[in-house]
Amino acid sequence: MRVIETGITRKDVITFYVGYDRRKKNQPSPTDLAAWPWNSAEELDAKLCSNGLKKGVLAAYKSWWFVELDFADLLDCAIVNHLFPGEAQCLVRLVSRGLIETAEPNGHRECWQPLCSGMNLPREWALILRPAVKDERPAKWYCEDGSGRALALLRRILLHAEPWRTASAYLGIVPDEGSAFIRSRPELTGGGLGGPAV
Repeated sequence: MRVIETGITRKDVITFYVGYDRRKKNQPSPTDLAAWPWNSAEELDAKLCSNGLKKGVLAAYKSWWFVELDFADLLDCAIVNHLFPGEAQCLVRLVSRGLIETAEPNGHRECWQPLCSGMNLPREWALILRPAVKDERPAKWYCEDGSGRALALLRRILLHAEPWRTASAYLGIVPDEGSAFIRSRPELTGGGLGGPAV
């Protein structure tokens, strides 16, 4: 994993996520986004939820890194469990079971075809990651947003023997202990994983 930029705020990451989510759904961004309560994880979760957006991880980290993932880093990611029901979430385990090469998108995905056709995963389609918890191991990272994008890129790498391909990602670094998400997962604070081992 290559760290490209440090000191990214949750405002930066949430603004990125809201823009990406609304663009892919052809919906306008919330008109009050600039005035959201950026210092309160709980109030941010309420805003995300009331706008039909993912709550939890996005508000749970005060500081983020922007990173570049290589092939090995992708294999160390866990994805959402409903893409392969009954299977492990960790991509390395899905690869070992031969499930990635035949994967197909669930519904229309704007990124699927470009990534499967050879595009690297750029910043405008960046993944959103946090350290993995016990149930997601042996993964090091959990893909909070972008499981389909990670899957499409990994499929391209495997089908065309292109292990040099990379992916852009935002990685949560400094947890906010005022976040209900973090409080319910104490291993993500200083006593557990704390931050990434890169």
